[in-house]
Amino acid sequence: MRLLFQFQSSGLRPEEIVYLFEQNFNPKNDSEASLEVTQEDFDNSWPMARELFLGAAKCVEELDRDIQGASKNWSLDRMSQVDLALLRLAYYEMLFRSDIPLKVSLDEAIEIAKSYGDQDSTAFINGILDKLLAEAKKKSTAQG
Repeated sequence: MRLLFQFQSSGLRPEEIVYLFEQNFNPKNDSEASLEVTQEDFDNSWPMARELFLGAAKCVEELDRDIQGASKNWSLDRMSQVDLALLRLAYYEMLFRSDIPLKVSLDEAIEIAKSYGDQDSTAFINGILDKLLAEAKKKSTAQG
C-alpha cells in the first residue's frame, strides 16, 4: 500500500519506487528507518510486496477503470489517496492473484484502512470492493 501511495503521488517510475523503498526501509541499510521489522521479516515479506506493487502499477489503468465504474458519484481524483492505493492493491489481488482468496483481499484492505484511512474509509472501501468482488467472481467463474 505504501508503494502504491508513493507511486500515485510522486510521478516516479515503479522501478524507482522499489529501489528507494528498499534503500530506505531495509533493516540492513538503516535499522532506525526499517519500519520496525526484523531483517528476517523484511526478507520474507519484501518479495511479495514488491511483486504486488509492480503488478498493480503495471495495470493501474485497468484497475482504475473498474474502480471508477464501481464508484458512484466519486471520481478517482476526489478519493483519498490512501483509499485509492488500498482499492488498487486489493482489486489487483482479486483479479490477478488466484493464490489469495478474494475475501482475504477485501478483509485485509479494510483492516489496513482502519489504521491509515479516515473515519469513512472502511465503509467506502468495503462498498467499492464488494461491487468489485462480485465482478471478480463473475470473471473467475467465466475463466475457469
